[in-house]
Amino acid sequence: MDSHIFIDNSNMYGGAQRAAGTNEPAALWMAVRLYYRSFFLLIEGSDTAITRMLGGSVPPGNDALWQHARDAGYNTDLLKRVENDSGNLVEQGVDEVMHLKIANVLLDYEPPQKLIICTGDGNESDFGTSFLQQAKRALKRGWHVDVWSWKDQLSGKFDRLRGTGSGTLTVNELDNHYWYITFVRRGTYFVGTTPVAVADRIVHAMP
Repeated sequence: MDSHIFIDNSNMYGGAQRAAGTNEPAALWMAVRLYYRSFFLLIEGSDTAITRMLGGSVPPGNDALWQHARDAGYNTDLLKRVENDSGNLVEQGVDEVMHLKIANVLLDYEPPQKLIICTGDGNESDFGTSFLQQAKRALKRGWHVDVWSWKDQLSGKFDRLRGTGSGTLTVNELDNHYWYITFVRRGTYFVGTTPVAVADRIVHAMP
């Protein structure tokens, strides 16, 4: 099936660091990174991706993400660098543009199609748009909708969309794949004013 993929990088990245607290408590959360090559393979599955968009904040030390994403065919126009690793990955206007681009593919392509949304964010933006609204519109148009999210980031509002329209909804928790899509980046990190040396941990091979 043809698919259209929209990834909220801030939500995915921050969710991976929060998930480390449960899955890898010995790891320093700020050293945990997404391994995008495996992440892309996981969410795309066997579908034919027509649209690939990656937006949101990118913390320091992740410049290679741009090239990995482009090599995989992702539009990176909505990726924004941030200057520090404080954990506050906030950007203005990026989500709204992604919501608009989802609306465009819903208008441009007739079902059967699949909308893949990588976020657990069910809140409305300052302008009244949301990923949740676009998922609901897709379901009403008879699209298949796949939501990928970390458990702690996942809004219960997505589950309540089941039975909307003639489409089908699948909600997937990334925690089940934690070891296959994350790694720990070696370096010295500061916890408050205390420097902490962290060894690397490589990503596990996909099963």
